[in-house]
Amino acid sequence: MTNSRLANIPGIGLDQMGNAADALASGTMLRLENLDTDLPPPQEATEATKAAVGTDAANSYLPFLGMHALREAAARRVSATAGVDYVPDEQCIVSAGGLSGILNALLAILEPGDEVIITDPAYAGLINRIYLAGGVPKLVPLIIEDRRWRLDIDALRDAVTEKTRAVLTMSPSMPSGIVHTQEEWDEIVAVVRKTDAHVLHDAAMERILFTDTSVIHPASLDGMADRVITVGSVSKEYRMIG
Repeated sequence: MTNSRLANIPGIGLDQMGNAADALASGTMLRLENLDTDLPPPQEATEATKAAVGTDAANSYLPFLGMHALREAAARRVSATAGVDYVPDEQCIVSAGGLSGILNALLAILEPGDEVIITDPAYAGLINRIYLAGGVPKLVPLIIEDRRWRLDIDALRDAVTEKTRAVLTMSPSMPSGIVHTQEEWDEIVAVVRKTDAHVLHDAAMERILFTDTSVIHPASLDGMADRVITVGSVSKEYRMIG
């Protein structure tokens, strides 16, 4: 018997692609199935990880909300990007990875049947977590304009219903790489205000930009600081996958 929450959640095939690549044993293959890179993590991160193994304070369930120093650092990081003064003791928690943070937030804001607007294409892991939380993904297509992905504004407006509870954003996004423009953010904000919803912002790749475009954080937009839930991760920007 299949659990109803798992009915719409297929496997993403990542392990199959990885196994197929391993079997080829090719030194000339550019592998993208797991965001692998030949760039090492920062030396400071490697040394701190090794030191933590032998640190008694790191071998504990507590504190449940995350180590205070880490929460302070995360709050400073998001505050600097968004221009919002976040208080770590009241507005920041640490989760076991970015996707766990996404799922936690969805569980907190959704009732079964509530709708979450998300782009198409989007990372399958995000869509799966909407289903796990009892939500319904409302897919808004990306379109090609001037050889770049752009958000279909008309489709975004049409996706809005009385059940809209969140817009799940990622910029740059995986797998498309879209970086939302100011116009697109303005339209997303209009949807959120109209529906009294939240922006759930996956900021895992926020600073991985290949243009001179400045980072636009949705919490920096007028009146959005209390409507944006930011979920960040060190895995992508600091090359610490898994």
